[in-house]
Amino acid sequence: MTTVTTRGHATLGKLDGLRESLESGSTLPAHWYTDPAVYALERERIYRRAWQYVGLTEHVAQPGDFITTEAGNAPILVVRDETGDLRAFANVCRHRGSQLVRDACGHRKTLQCLYHAWTYNLDGTLRAAPGSKDEPGFRAADYPLLSLPVETWGPFIFVNPDPTAPPLANVLGTLPELTAACGIQLNALRRRVRREYEIAANWKVVMDNYLECYHCPVAHKGFSDLIDVKNYVVTEHDYFSTQGGPATAAAREGRVSGLYPIGEGVRDGFYAYLWPNFTLNVYPGPGNVSLNLIRPLDTERTLAIYEYCFVDAVGAEEEREFVRFIDQVQEEDIVLCESVQRGLRSGYFDQGRLLLTRENGLRHFQRLVYRALAE
Repeated sequence: MTTVTTRGHATLGKLDGLRESLESGSTLPAHWYTDPAVYALERERIYRRAWQYVGLTEHVAQPGDFITTEAGNAPILVVRDETGDLRAFANVCRHRGSQLVRDACGHRKTLQCLYHAWTYNLDGTLRAAPGSKDEPGFRAADYPLLSLPVETWGPFIFVNPDPTAPPLANVLGTLPELTAACGIQLNALRRRVRREYEIAANWKVVMDNYLECYHCPVAHKGFSDLIDVKNYVVTEHDYFSTQGGPATAAAREGRVSGLYPIGEGVRDGFYAYLWPNFTLNVYPGPGNVSLNLIRPLDTERTLAIYEYCFVDAVGAEEEREFVRFIDQVQEEDIVLCESVQRGLRSGYFDQGRLLLTRENGLRHFQRLVYRALAE
């Protein structure tokens, strides 16, 4: 067995044969989910280089509107400038590195640091720095905010912490066309509800769980009453995968208790995963969508952010029932993910064995992780 010597590979352990074992259905080694050194490598090689969902265009609709968030551990500021262009910056003041904007969202005419009042225009240029006129050779033009790539897909805003990132289209591929084909009108959606769940599990455990419905008949009775999991299909693409199936006849006909009212519109469930940590979930009905952002907090803690979006035709009662339904599925998944994490760190598990006729989407994700960290 070859010994690898680079810092990243030493962290990952012996790699001989791992790529081949992933292809044949083995899972990533357990320590990739429990070792802080692996997590540190992920922050550098995945989250500092990948396009990540940060919010909705409806929340930065007018010049001066802004949102702040994190992409991995990168602090992000997204703002609509005076000309109407969408801009993204590292949310860090160029003076001493203070967090520039502390509010989660809002409206501003300028961006002023609360530490020393360095003030930036909405296009990121430095407008004023108190006392700078007394400083020989100081040029405001030398200290703009660090600009980051920002793009949109429909109402979704994506930012890449890597200033040299290739276009978002390289990752999206045909996902916009496939999503449109399912019948949902993305630009008609508006967010009504936001949920946050802290999960005591590695972010990859949470993604693994999302990417297969092999567990659905056992763990998600409500979901299995809604979607025909016997006719559930998972399809792999370059940087995304899709999965889903038709609504059951009983659900369409209203013969199942505990579901939300489906009504007319989208007939099949359509669930899309986009590398590394975003999912779009389109449910049967006139326009019921949930967005998942799976944000790593540390080696064994993950923040799952759920945004529930609807078209105007969905009434308040239908909204409440849909949110209740999805909350239940999410709470069931939290129990499963935390159980897996306990098993992974027990010392009694190294690599598992996937059933590729049902868990190929999970393998697709793990191959992407391997590619990012080991190749």
